[in-house]
Amino acid sequence: MVLAALVLTLEGEAPPEPKGLRGFFYGLLQEVAPEVHDQGENPFALGFGGKEGAYWARFSLLQEGLYARLAPRLFALEGKEVRLGKPFRVRGVLQEGHPWAGVSTYARLFQGEALPDLPLRFASPTFFRRKGVHYPLPEPRLVVESLLRRLEAFGPLKAPEGVREALLERTTVRWFEGKTLKAETEVEAVGFVGKVVYHLPRATEEEARWLQALGRFAFYSGVGAKTGLGYGRARVG
Repeated sequence: MVLAALVLTLEGEAPPEPKGLRGFFYGLLQEVAPEVHDQGENPFALGFGGKEGAYWARFSLLQEGLYARLAPRLFALEGKEVRLGKPFRVRGVLQEGHPWAGVSTYARLFQGEALPDLPLRFASPTFFRRKGVHYPLPEPRLVVESLLRRLEAFGPLKAPEGVREALLERTTVRWFEGKTLKAETEVEAVGFVGKVVYHLPRATEEEARWLQALGRFAFYSGVGAKTGLGYGRARVG
């Protein structure tokens, strides 16, 4: 089961706008996968960034079927003009060779060392819906809940009950450094950007393997609320 993050390198005068990026992507969805709008969890996450002369937009897909339908449409955009709030010319479409592009599988998420420490870097404002408001602190339980929910919604595995309890109840913070930044959403919000090292004390190998898998999954799924607007973009590092 494939996970993929495709990056469009762009030529334009300003970064993509969150709502413009989402509107463009929803237009593609309406053409090739209209049923996605009725799903409870979004099987995708969006992102944007860059600097003058080197902006980019990112489309991360959590279902193999969605990748099969959307990837050809995205690769066909090379050399064309798109509107992501503002007009851009697509210089290239990458699924490797860019820090935020990549392809993996759900099985591969569980490969590698089973470590009790997980360093996560939050690259765009990250926040959570909590008691009806946006909450900007990446508390361990909120991060783990967000990642587990989406991993289990689209991946083939469910966390064993003991592992789930350990991840949710025992994961703590070993170290963090960051700040809050304003996020452009339908209502005023701020989110966290920076680095957090999460730690699972007394972790068994299975528990540590799940912790690392969640970290690798974060690269594709994003963390928290409004990942469809480009927020919650995160990666191990």
